[in-house]
Amino acid sequence: MALDFPNSPTLGQLFTSGALTWRWDGAKWVAATLATGLYFPNKLINPFMEIDQANEGASVNAVNYIIDGFAAFNGSAGTLTGQRVTDAPPGYPYSLRIQQTVVGSLAAGSYAQIKQPIEADDIADTRFGTSAAQNLSLAFWAKASLAGTYSAALLHGSIVRSYVFPFVISAANTWQFFSQVIPGDTGGAWTLSGNSTGMSLVIGLTAGSGQQVTTLNAWQTSPGFAPSTISNTMLTTLNSTFQLGPCGLWVAPAPQPLLRTSIETELSRCQRYYEKSYDTGQALGSNSSQGGSLVIGTQGTVTTNINGSVPFSVAKRAAPTMTMYGLATASTPGKGSYWNGTAYTDYTGSFPSAGVHGFNCVWPSVTSPTTTGFMITHWAADSRL
Repeated sequence: MALDFPNSPTLGQLFTSGALTWRWDGAKWVAATLATGLYFPNKLINPFMEIDQANEGASVNAVNYIIDGFAAFNGSAGTLTGQRVTDAPPGYPYSLRIQQTVVGSLAAGSYAQIKQPIEADDIADTRFGTSAAQNLSLAFWAKASLAGTYSAALLHGSIVRSYVFPFVISAANTWQFFSQVIPGDTGGAWTLSGNSTGMSLVIGLTAGSGQQVTTLNAWQTSPGFAPSTISNTMLTTLNSTFQLGPCGLWVAPAPQPLLRTSIETELSRCQRYYEKSYDTGQALGSNSSQGGSLVIGTQGTVTTNINGSVPFSVAKRAAPTMTMYGLATASTPGKGSYWNGTAYTDYTGSFPSAGVHGFNCVWPSVTSPTTTGFMITHWAADSRL
């Protein structure tokens, strides 16, 4: 019986009929190697771009994390911004958009990239650096306002080895699907345990000659992340954009279906690296006591400090950097609020200690103590790689 394959398939698209699965290789449908009954966990956190605890969809300069899991960096003369947007491939909710808001000129060291670091403990099953190194499979959606050649790369945690391959956006402003099988790296000294960066996925938007490599589709001793054929037109085109959509990286013989986990599960994965007290959807510095942490401890005299401890929802990768937010002056980081029975008053507090499971906080003695007062604070805990 003839199979009713989809019309106009995209590269890497999967088609399943009964117990059989096929993949479009760009020219024809080929049998896909999927291990039925096995589960290949996605190494990427927040792969559907749903969670944005720190910025909640706001546009920010591309100098660090834009959304949970994904950072964007700009080593060019121009300026990039990034944000989570609702423009996404059909059937998906969000993508990460990078925009060139100030154009620049290309120098040898220039670059613009999207990056997700992966914790070493999460790549233990790759067996990289040994004779038993396993293949990785990568799949992602991408869209750009400028057609051209961009790049994808896996980098060693210390950026001393790389695997680089180009991908071509053939039509502007059109979502395209890309996939790649990456052979296991039997060379190099890989860190496969611990809480440091073990590997990074990099999507290259622009790259000067100092960031380029000539060897493609093979592991090499180079920190480069882009081919010499990368277009680099984004850097010199005002308001040009690049969007990264749903993506996956698996220890698997072929790219796997992009299956979404529950929002609770994905939020917990993200909170290992970043957690805030504010409710989901509520920006840092919002003037609201909703979700704030009540610190048990009232002030009996003007010389008595207020002390307390708060547990995290999820154990952190490492002791985090803490930021405190008040209520009366909500937009001013570094303060917490003392309730005196009439209104909140903000006082500068501190975090004398923070561990992977929670933190202690203290406010110095205030001028108008009351035995019925208490402290409440909003906070953010940052343990990102």
